[in-house]
Amino acid sequence: MKKINIQPKQIFKGNVKALAVAVALGLSAPVLADSITSNISGSISANDYSQYVVTASDPKTGLKREVAVNQSGEFRFAQLPTGIYEITVTKNGAVVAKQQARLSLGSNTGLEFDFLKEDGTERIEVTGARISAIDLSSTDSGLVIGEFELDRMPVARNITSVALLAPGTIQGDSSFSSPNSGGTASFGGASVAENSCYINGMEVTNTSQGLGCGSVPFEFYKEFQVKTGGYSAQFGRTTGGVLNAVTKSGTNDWEFAATALFTPKSLREDGQISYSAGGENGIEVFRNQTNDEYSKTELTLSASGPLIKDTLFVYALVNPRDVENNFSSQSSGRQQYASDDIFINRESSGSDNLFWGLKLDWLINDDHQLNFFAYSNKDDTTSNTFDFDPETAEIGDLTQSTIRKRGGELKSLSYKGYFTDRLTVSAMYGEIETEYTDTPSNLDCPTVLDARSVSASERISSCGAGGSTGVNIDNNKQTRIDIEYAFDDHLLRVGYDKQVRETFHTTEPITGHQWTYSTLNANAVISGTDGPLFTNNTGAELDFVSDRIFAGGGGFTTDLNAWYIEDEWQVTDDLRLNLGLRQDEFENSGVTGLVFSSFKTDIAPRLGFSWDPTGDGESKFFGTYGTYYLPVPNNTNYRAASGISDITTYYTFTGSDSTGAATGLSPIAGTDANSQVVNSVPNPATQDTFQAEEAEPFSKDEYIVGYETQITEDLSVSLRGIYREVATALDDYCGPFASQATCTLLNPGSDSTWQLDNDFDSVTDANSRRTYTAEEIGLPEAVNEYTALQSQLNYIADDWSMTFIYTWSRSIGNFEGAVKSDIGQADAGITQDFDFPALQDGSYGYQANDRRHVFKLFGSYSVTDDLTLGVNSVLSSGRPLSAFGQGYPDNDPTVYGSYGDTFYLFTNNECTVDLVDNACPQNGKIYQFQPRGTVGRTPWTFNVDLSANYTFNVSGIDMRATLNIYNVLNNQGVSSQNEHYENLRSEGSFNQYYGAAYTWQTPRYVEIGFEARF
Repeated sequence: MKKINIQPKQIFKGNVKALAVAVALGLSAPVLADSITSNISGSISANDYSQYVVTASDPKTGLKREVAVNQSGEFRFAQLPTGIYEITVTKNGAVVAKQQARLSLGSNTGLEFDFLKEDGTERIEVTGARISAIDLSSTDSGLVIGEFELDRMPVARNITSVALLAPGTIQGDSSFSSPNSGGTASFGGASVAENSCYINGMEVTNTSQGLGCGSVPFEFYKEFQVKTGGYSAQFGRTTGGVLNAVTKSGTNDWEFAATALFTPKSLREDGQISYSAGGENGIEVFRNQTNDEYSKTELTLSASGPLIKDTLFVYALVNPRDVENNFSSQSSGRQQYASDDIFINRESSGSDNLFWGLKLDWLINDDHQLNFFAYSNKDDTTSNTFDFDPETAEIGDLTQSTIRKRGGELKSLSYKGYFTDRLTVSAMYGEIETEYTDTPSNLDCPTVLDARSVSASERISSCGAGGSTGVNIDNNKQTRIDIEYAFDDHLLRVGYDKQVRETFHTTEPITGHQWTYSTLNANAVISGTDGPLFTNNTGAELDFVSDRIFAGGGGFTTDLNAWYIEDEWQVTDDLRLNLGLRQDEFENSGVTGLVFSSFKTDIAPRLGFSWDPTGDGESKFFGTYGTYYLPVPNNTNYRAASGISDITTYYTFTGSDSTGAATGLSPIAGTDANSQVVNSVPNPATQDTFQAEEAEPFSKDEYIVGYETQITEDLSVSLRGIYREVATALDDYCGPFASQATCTLLNPGSDSTWQLDNDFDSVTDANSRRTYTAEEIGLPEAVNEYTALQSQLNYIADDWSMTFIYTWSRSIGNFEGAVKSDIGQADAGITQDFDFPALQDGSYGYQANDRRHVFKLFGSYSVTDDLTLGVNSVLSSGRPLSAFGQGYPDNDPTVYGSYGDTFYLFTNNECTVDLVDNACPQNGKIYQFQPRGTVGRTPWTFNVDLSANYTFNVSGIDMRATLNIYNVLNNQGVSSQNEHYENLRSEGSFNQYYGAAYTWQTPRYVEIGFEARF
């Protein structure tokens, strides 16, 4: 740490500004201490360092640590809990300096004490410290923000909304979240299934698909850390971003609080309507959200304080919630081809939607701490489904009731020990169980979709909401240990962490069938595994029906292990290097307990530098380079190794019964065997057949360079450039060379070796091991690149706190990542992208998460000591749009398989060559090539949220009233729209809903809150 001869001054003018400075530093560039603590480091300028001792104490808990100053005048307090600390410097027992410092999550607070006069002699008066406004030790990117700042701004009470404050984050597609849930976020162009989430050091990410996180009530949160890039080797298993949070803890003062929050549906504006493009049926309503409603009432009661003063503390909280969520939807499950036809009413009351949480902190002594954390956020929701007429918005009869079980329980125990001033050891064990089970009451009505171009009165529909039955429970057991040792100019960390992710997931379609009615144009084909399954040579349109039976499942496991080592090296007073290495192992097992997928990553570098070019602590250049790996999600175990049978059979039909099931069935190609496509069989895959021997796990490389400077005491600015690219893509290939029992995991564009199980007995076929060249497989190398320039201004004054962020970015390639937003496919890691070579023809282009321009402005203004106004606004350019087809010019089975959205549109023109068997051969058909993202973009969206907070006192009780108005201008711009130009399995058949809006910005709504503390 550099030593600067300056006159010491107190830069914090008041508590509000101190906290604002802390959040501004966090927004600029947080540094890692570990996932739940912070550091204090500093230096003194004096003549004899041996006489000085520095003490850090937290007056709220009595925690006190004392360290000696080394021979260079430097001191460091490692891994302290977040909070406001008093720093005292003593010389021969006499106090010579005092300073108060706030420690934010994962930050490093730097202090500089100067006891030298201009003539080189020492001062004897008590002084304060200079606190650098720029964190010179940090190299990563993101945001740190706490409850104080969030309470002053209109930020929706969910963790996605917090993540969206950070630079480089955008709202994810609505396909991956239920209405009014807060949704998901994309970090740095990555798909929304590539992030990880932590609370108090426990990972709470959805381990099946990577979509969403466990959460606690906002009253329980103390601080958030959003890592958008450049993060340390301590963090892994993510190629997107990290959302890290800590909860509140008890102190020596007993405090009781009651908060009430109301989101009344009466103060929510109506939603929008979108329409079909016409076609044979004229214009029809596609989506009708005018009846959509959402209301929430929640009460939070908390108590915190000392069970034993200065030693044992408790923070306990209960949070009953009454939620009503009403919205229109589609019974078919295929949103691209169906209008709204059902209305869903979901209600959960406090007795079935009750959160409780507990945090115990035991300061055994100043050197050893033990922490226990537990919560239950179980939510049993009754979901009632009614008939719905989108044209009139009339809600009809009740057709089904479903019990939705969500949430679960978490418990963890962590330890931290300070064995010397140099050596710190921390350890944790925890377990989180989460359920995603739906239990419907109506088991007589199958899922039905009629995608034919017929009038609404002629369409076949189900007698109910359809769906499936089954159980879906995740359990994640976590263990980790971290050791930190400081010596000379180095801070060395090593660690190991392990997760055992267990899932029990079964499914069966209601009635055992899922029916889809379609129309096949003249000359059009139904594709099979080995080429065209059926060609329509009737010379006219032909109606047909497909029956998909998707059933099976069981219990399976993923074992994850990792080690890391890193060194923070202070090379000179002005130059700091962060040097880290990490290696992960991923092992997936199926229902039989046998491993079917196993990877050991290369050693991944995590490198960074921070350089102060002037030596005054008010500016820095910084940069990072890192490689990040993503494990195979448990959803892959479910699809490939849990005994799922996925068979679709095609028929002609004569009618339907009262449930919507087809009648008068006749196999379209003569026999059932010739008329069906087998995508998976009940016998689980083996590693030899499912994973190519050369395959490496999904990984990304990232490069960041930036500059940050303090222009004035109130204004700082930063600029950074970011480049991310997929280094290795891992996806399933399903062409005829793949093992036909499932598919085969490989790295697209590479030579690959595997064996076959084409008799579906979970045993490798004799003499089937073979190496296939990249040319034979026909897949291109996977490309996904994200380039961004981020500029940021932080203005901090006594009454003002404001942050402005502008991000220019470009996301381009031939696939999005773990999931596929443009078609709403949530099969993390095994999307259709690389199933067949034809699906890659035209796939290179701007990706669904490409938002070229994003402007963010948020902050608060204190009108008086009691009244604070807040703002949070975003202006964003639209996402690129495509036009997906259902056919391909080449019917070679090595090129195009039995399904998948292509970038070719069949024009259905007259045949350009002579007919063969009354049908046009493939080389005589005409297609329009429409590459990805070339049919425009969704419109720009603009959103402004405003808030007001008023504090007052009633009979000695501190009170606060809040008013948040979201989307004040009620702008309801289109956020996503239908990109499927052709009907399902019907090349040349125009989808009348193409181009119609799926979703819009959330309408204006109001949130009213009251809080009492005593």
